[in-house]
Amino acid sequence: AYLPWIMVVAGIVFLAKGADWLVDGASRIALRLGISPFVVGLTVVGFGTSMPEFAVSVVASLRGSGGLSLGNAVGSNIMNLLLVLGVAAVLAPIQVLGSRRALWRDLLFGLVPAAILIVSAWDGDIERSWAVLLLVVFATFIAVTCIQARRGEGAPTVVTGSPIRHGFMTVVGILVLVTGSEMMVSGGVDLAHRFGVSDAIIGLTIVAFGTSLPELATSVTAALKGQSEISVGNVLGSNVFNLGLIVGTAFTIRPMTVPSIVIRHDIPFLIAATLVIGIVVLRDRKISRFEGAGMLVTVATYLVFVVIRGG
Repeated sequence: AYLPWIMVVAGIVFLAKGADWLVDGASRIALRLGISPFVVGLTVVGFGTSMPEFAVSVVASLRGSGGLSLGNAVGSNIMNLLLVLGVAAVLAPIQVLGSRRALWRDLLFGLVPAAILIVSAWDGDIERSWAVLLLVVFATFIAVTCIQARRGEGAPTVVTGSPIRHGFMTVVGILVLVTGSEMMVSGGVDLAHRFGVSDAIIGLTIVAFGTSLPELATSVTAALKGQSEISVGNVLGSNVFNLGLIVGTAFTIRPMTVPSIVIRHDIPFLIAATLVIGIVVLRDRKISRFEGAGMLVTVATYLVFVVIRGG
């Protein structure tokens, strides 16, 4: 009877520790290579913290649950944008580093996969050709980011400690994050079933929240360490991973029908949230505590709406 609760608590502990190691290791590797923490947030940290969503969505796809697979990715993006950045900003106002061009790039790539899904799957069918296009968008994002990073975002910095140790910390941090997240989701889904919550809601809420905990833990840790630029880079990068790589891979493996309500309600909400946050960040290059609080109110309202709507 107590096992789901134990898994949830243990998962949270794993997430906190894994995030600590990941931020430490990845940011030191970035400085050693002369790459800015912002770019590392978009690539290394974005990929590492998206692994739980990847595992959940691909497994759901293989089992024929298109709704859970897509709902997890879309719900996780909404959690990342509003909950993760909101909590990080309330803890410490986020100063956004990186060029205006880089911010526009990340905003654009965050919106394109969502737009593709609305156009291609309005009737609820995600075909393989469109899923492959999502993978092409993701590959383009990574290529563009890496090319721009190589042009010298950030200057070389002297970093103490062995690069092997920093790499090891990063890898172990990612593994611990994934393990913690899986424990959290397993326990959470078990509790949801026990309390009679439908599977339709689970993907967008409990599973999405559980798989977003690595982003939340990583961004909170980064904010408390004064590395809040990783918070924004981590979230933007993770969102491109979620819709481009994860949905692309899941539905390339197995094209399926998904609940059209997710395409017609939740993805437009995600686009709106992305645009508003993009405007806020581009306006004054920061997210204040007040704006962070507004994000938290918005995501709470959204979750209540999803539960009342019934998924």
